[in-house]
Amino acid sequence: MYLSITASPGVRGISITARDRILAVHLYGGVVFSAAVARGSVCPISDEDLKKTAWLLSKLMDKVGELAKSRYYTFTGPLEFLEDVVKFRPYINPTATVEIELRGGVAVAYIGDVKKKFRTRVDISNVLKKYVEFLKKCYV
Repeated sequence: MYLSITASPGVRGISITARDRILAVHLYGGVVFSAAVARGSVCPISDEDLKKTAWLLSKLMDKVGELAKSRYYTFTGPLEFLEDVVKFRPYINPTATVEIELRGGVAVAYIGDVKKKFRTRVDISNVLKKYVEFLKKCYV
């Protein structure tokens, strides 16, 4: 399973791909599009927590990209769901990754020797877990 986070000046969003399914949340110009898509099926989503999660993850990658001196706008890497933590290892350049751990409303980024902690009011890890389960149920 992979997570892509777009943190460009105009478009923000996340996409989670799992085999033949994708969860997409895109924010542009005050408009939000979010849906789970499987072969021949689109399951629209309207959830404020998912919207906030997409926004927060894109802002997080803005900060991580700045700290890592990355010139990327979209960060992609494997997404792992462990018992109490969600781990994301995005590429910040063609040969380097950072590790991000999400627990509740806390994100910890490990950028080389630097450890940076971010706090939010949204339980990002549970929102991601909830919608990965939703993604598995979206079918024709």
